[in-house]
Amino acid sequence: MGGLAPEERKRLEEVVAARIGARSGGAAALTAAYLDAVERNAYARTVGPGPVPTSLTSERAELLFEICSRLERVVEDFEIQALFRVTETQARSMRKMLLATHTDEANRLDHAWSLVGARRAGRRKGAKVTGEVIVFDDEDRRNAFTAFAARTGVQVERVLGEGDRPWQVIVADDYPADRLPE
Repeated sequence: MGGLAPEERKRLEEVVAARIGARSGGAAALTAAYLDAVERNAYARTVGPGPVPTSLTSERAELLFEICSRLERVVEDFEIQALFRVTETQARSMRKMLLATHTDEANRLDHAWSLVGARRAGRRKGAKVTGEVIVFDDEDRRNAFTAFAARTGVQVERVLGEGDRPWQVIVADDYPADRLPE
């Protein structure tokens, strides 16, 4: 396959870098995952088994799934905005469609996404749970982690932190220690 010329690829990477700024793991990795996903998506849509997406939303969910698979995480809403040139609301909707469409694999990727930027803050006894306290960067990540824990049977208790990072949970000791953030 021909793919993009080197100068086109460089330009794409520059545009993505300008749109995401310093908020991501890097424009090079995101661009590479995007281009690989487009190619794999085209192949799967044409020769793969089963039905093909029939709406733009489901087509984008498939493409996002490929991107996430390459990056080993769910892409951020601002990254979706940068790649697809959509609004913040549309990006969030696309991420939700991805998670609903690819539940099993997305569950693992969403769990990884929820812990990006999270940190441990010691142990604590809550009203219902005793265990490690995890502090999250934002409410969406905390909610994603809480939903993951509920699906997997791990007890968590939401607690209110202080200052600019109020999104915390106490996670029970049956949560695998090797999966806790640093």
